[in-house]
Amino acid sequence: MTMNIKKTFIISLIVICLILASGFILINKKKTKSVINNIVSEEVKKNQEQIEQLTDDNNYQIKPIRLIDETDHLWGEKTAPVQMIIYSDFEDPFCANFYGTLKQIKTEFGDKVVVAYRHYLLDSHQNALIASEISECASEQGKFWEMYNKLFANNKTGLMGIDQFNINVKELGLDKVKFAKCLETEQFKTKILKQMSEGKEAGITGVPALFINNKIYPGAYPFEDFTARDGKPEKGMKSIIGEVLK
Repeated sequence: MTMNIKKTFIISLIVICLILASGFILINKKKTKSVINNIVSEEVKKNQEQIEQLTDDNNYQIKPIRLIDETDHLWGEKTAPVQMIIYSDFEDPFCANFYGTLKQIKTEFGDKVVVAYRHYLLDSHQNALIASEISECASEQGKFWEMYNKLFANNKTGLMGIDQFNINVKELGLDKVKFAKCLETEQFKTKILKQMSEGKEAGITGVPALFINNKIYPGAYPFEDFTARDGKPEKGMKSIIGEVLK
């Protein structure tokens, strides 16, 4: 299924390039309402429920993970006192929820936090691999975090598909020929699968899986403190990172 999606996406990019090269460009300003109407967003469960499931000791037996290095996409400086590594899936609704939390974290703590994004794909998400490859091919043209923003925005609006991916490429002004070649040759597939393997070896069983200074915080933690279903108060990301900085 993923291979067919990828081939279709690559072919569509090549067609666009041929049209541009021949000079026959047709500008269509009509909005494609059918895309929105035909795609139904997956219902998102409450963040707290996933946190409780993933923090079960029987589920998580975490081993040390690879520290941040030059192979990671970094949001912030590598020397920041808070080292945050996220294993994530662009098509996962919980990861999309934490996407909003992460923006709050960077707004609050700025250069005190560095974020490293790593891929960990769930089998149930048919667009997850192609989305990860798209993000990596965008990184080849210096636009990883820009594509990261667009893919999670697509997730939250239920627009994870070929048509929207093409729109992303166009809006970011990427070289379509170079981008299509990157996808066709599966240039970054090995890197993506290697990161998944690292996550599995560490004991990750779900996403998002967040490590702060090598301590695991599994699940889509909210920014503010919250109350668990059993009535127990839990710390949110603001408090957790605040304690690390003390």
